[in-house]
Amino acid sequence: NNEGDKIRNAISVVCGRLVVQCRGFVVFVGWILFSLSFFEPPHWCRDMSHLQIIMNLDLDEGADGVNDNGYGDCEYLLRARGTTADGEENQQYYPNSNAMLLTVFQTQIIELACLVVICIYLLVRFADDGFVPRLFFFPGQKRWRHTLQIWVLVSLLAGNLSGGTKFNPLLRMLILGTFLRSFQRELWTFLKMIPQMILVLSILAVIVVFYAWFGVVIFYDTPEGKESFPSLIEGIWTLWICVTTANYPDVMMPSYNTNRVTAIFWISFMVISYFYCMNLVLSVSLNKYDESIAERSKSRELLSKKLLTEAFTLLDHGNTKSITRESVMRVMLILNQDIPEIKCLSHDEKHILFAFLDKDGSGEICLDEFLDFGSILLLKLSKTSDYATFVETYLPSIYRSGKYQVLCQVVQSKYFDDAIDFILVMNAIIIAIQDYQLLAGGDYEINAHFNDGNIDTIWEVFETSF
Repeated sequence: NNEGDKIRNAISVVCGRLVVQCRGFVVFVGWILFSLSFFEPPHWCRDMSHLQIIMNLDLDEGADGVNDNGYGDCEYLLRARGTTADGEENQQYYPNSNAMLLTVFQTQIIELACLVVICIYLLVRFADDGFVPRLFFFPGQKRWRHTLQIWVLVSLLAGNLSGGTKFNPLLRMLILGTFLRSFQRELWTFLKMIPQMILVLSILAVIVVFYAWFGVVIFYDTPEGKESFPSLIEGIWTLWICVTTANYPDVMMPSYNTNRVTAIFWISFMVISYFYCMNLVLSVSLNKYDESIAERSKSRELLSKKLLTEAFTLLDHGNTKSITRESVMRVMLILNQDIPEIKCLSHDEKHILFAFLDKDGSGEICLDEFLDFGSILLLKLSKTSDYATFVETYLPSIYRSGKYQVLCQVVQSKYFDDAIDFILVMNAIIIAIQDYQLLAGGDYEINAHFNDGNIDTIWEVFETSF
């Protein structure tokens, strides 16, 4: 009731709305952070001065002994060509997709900028919880999520400042996962399935070990035994590869050509392990996943009923076992402002939804009616108009066709607008990357391939696609 609490509550409300509005942008920043791993110089080749191919080059080195070209030794290793061990000439020593678009310094700048955005977002979330650590680290998923986010942020910042960025790609993936709710939900479902899969996988393991043991015995002192079953461990590895069909039937041909009876060993193993056990693993996985989905749906319904009952109690100020129209309208106003998952409701739509809730037409909502509040919000309302398009008026057969209706739904959907916006943003990014040297004030030479009339550069491919 004091002035400090009022100020803190006001800040919490404002920050709560900022969290809602900025969450999508922060997820986008997380994807940028994650994608850096595909465009930065790989960590393994930044300092490879001990390799003979690097020693043979006359390179300028910085104060730290690393080639001072922005890419480290990656620029030379990933472009190096020569003759392979099997005699093929002019082949890349380290095959790659030539996607090294950023220097080490540029990667660090982008990464630090993304980390600053995420840090600010977490501070805003802390303010949303009223600057109360107990609420920010509330027991459950919220506690481990925020703890993991802070730990990853500290590790990434420390790595960039100290130069130890070896584990940054993994840390970037972790922090992105903490912002993807659907990923967390599916990961948790997968982790719960693992104990239930142990029995099935143990049966497969026993079969592989038994056949490997049998293979070491029957193929002893034969070419097949020396190559595929020199020991029990090697035999297990050979049969595990065989389960994946990566080496089957090639692995059985030496013994099969010598003695046709050995086909019994190989075919029986494939029937039991591949056709039975692997299908058993698949069926058990599918059943357990379906059970997990059903359990998740049931727990969601119970939680929804519990929370709606608590909300009804809070809204029933006079303990009259009903809430007024005005209270419901204020709730819808707050939902419009704070919950992005719920579409923004117009004045007419609010009154229509209230009419759906008020089944007895009394003007007030009882508990049984209020329990349908969540389902009512999922209704999609649309306005009809007498206006008819050109196709609807003059080409009615095309308008009524299924394909045209699908096209109309795609064009009118929110995802279509988002896709167009994404293409425009990506187009701008591609142009900025292509003209980076010019925008940075450096020397810029026009690539002769740009004006030859052919689509033969990566930039022309992107531009043509957009």
